[in-house]
Amino acid sequence: MIIFDTNAVNLLSPSSPRADLIRKLRQSGHHRVAVPWMVLEEMAAHKARHYPDKHQAVLNSLAKLEADLPWKPESSLEPLDLERFLDYWRDEYRKIFEVIETSDAAIRRGFQREAMALPPAKRVKDHSEGGRDAAIWFSVLEFLEQNPDEQVWFVTDNNSDFGDGSAYRYPMDEDVRGLERRLHRLENFDQVVSHFTTAVSGADEEATATELLKSAAVRDRVAQTAMDLSSLTGFVGLRDGKMPEDWYAWLVQPEVELLSVSDVTGHEIESDVWYSANAQWMLYGPAVDEVEGPVGYIACVWSMKVLFSTRDDEALTLLTSQDPSLPDTGDESCMRVLQALKKRVADIVAGAKRRVQTPAERMIAERLAPTFAKLDTANHQLARQAAARQAALFDGPAQRVAQQMAARHNLFGAQAQRLARQAADQLNLIDTPAQRLVQKIAADQLALIDTPAQRLARKIAADQLALIDTPAQRLAQKIAADQLNLIDDSVHRIARQAADSLPKLDVAADLHRPSARDEAVDEVDQSGSSAPPGARADGPDDTANDDHEGE
Repeated sequence: MIIFDTNAVNLLSPSSPRADLIRKLRQSGHHRVAVPWMVLEEMAAHKARHYPDKHQAVLNSLAKLEADLPWKPESSLEPLDLERFLDYWRDEYRKIFEVIETSDAAIRRGFQREAMALPPAKRVKDHSEGGRDAAIWFSVLEFLEQNPDEQVWFVTDNNSDFGDGSAYRYPMDEDVRGLERRLHRLENFDQVVSHFTTAVSGADEEATATELLKSAAVRDRVAQTAMDLSSLTGFVGLRDGKMPEDWYAWLVQPEVELLSVSDVTGHEIESDVWYSANAQWMLYGPAVDEVEGPVGYIACVWSMKVLFSTRDDEALTLLTSQDPSLPDTGDESCMRVLQALKKRVADIVAGAKRRVQTPAERMIAERLAPTFAKLDTANHQLARQAAARQAALFDGPAQRVAQQMAARHNLFGAQAQRLARQAADQLNLIDTPAQRLVQKIAADQLALIDTPAQRLARKIAADQLALIDTPAQRLAQKIAADQLNLIDDSVHRIARQAADSLPKLDVAADLHRPSARDEAVDEVDQSGSSAPPGARADGPDDTANDDHEGE
């Protein structure tokens, strides 16, 4: 365990090389790096030291401006919020260091030492000071006592209070008794670097780092992190690689490619090499606007500082990043990367389309979806169920057909008798006469299927006939026959009417073209005829027309 005193990490910038090296030490898994809670509070306090004075200075300037203006200025300053400021820096430093607790006992003992001006506290002129130093000292000792297997390197350049590590003054010598061999001293950050790491140098350093960053695993990590990008004011990118466009977030995970690597530094820690570097990535993918509406494919450049290792099991760590920016269209290498990304995305989209399993599935995906989108929720759900039932018949042997019908829709059981019982149960739920049920079914059919959709449905039926093998077809016919034998007259009539309304298409038939009679029926439907809709679906003339037109 490496434990830092405040003076060794005071005013540490989270984006500095020192902070990067601390992260490398921690992420290597070979070392723990920590600060006592008291040090964390001192670091946050040092960052906030000038905040109240600067805030007041701005208020004074605004007051002077308001005194000279003949109107009240619209500018204002948010209220002073010191705790919010401190919380921000506490959180930032917790991302860098492990924090070990400064217990109430350590704080009490520390200020007892200060009251008596005993080391590591001291007397200065007419008062005592060093209570916080004493609390830090007792925090280190408590960690040693609670972790008997740990070696501790305490990093501080405060030799006047803590000594040089070779000997301790009274009463610190008694404090450390029995712990001397596990407590070591380092004076500053440079000693930490020289003791725990070996600098990696040479002409191959940047090439090695570049090769690591180009790997698929690292690119995927950057793409996943990019999904967290969002802004209330938006980013700027190239739309379709040509025109500037504002965007606010990615619609899906973008494709990523490395543009450049610079400022590479490496350190070997216990045989593992860790790098920090500035990297630029080209991102390309579909994005959305402020209301989550698609804005097309966007290309942008994302600059960041990253920490990574030669170890295969270690993920890339993003240290700092800038907002995505416009690619440099005058940079040939940048444009080549963008063109490669566009081709990769086009290949992915084409591959996805090719993976659609059957012609019927492609037809449903490409042509039924827009039609379904126009229907209300209930009709949309009914149409999806019908499409699913059709797809269940495309897969082959009769046994498979029966299993899918039973498993997916709960409409067909092992026997036709079970199906009949289910149909009877459905009828029990309807409290209207059979004739009204017939009319309702026919009306729903006419409401759902307009002329283009009807042609498409007939084409799908033809595809089914071409795809279903003979055993499956016989099974379907047998199930239908068993239903008709078991269902009462009302349901029989419903089934017969539904069957008569379906076209008898040739296997090789193309999309059904509407006849003059079809158009006439549409006109009658739209005119609000009072004739029962079921009567129009039942007759030999309609079937004959469909047969001729399908040939």
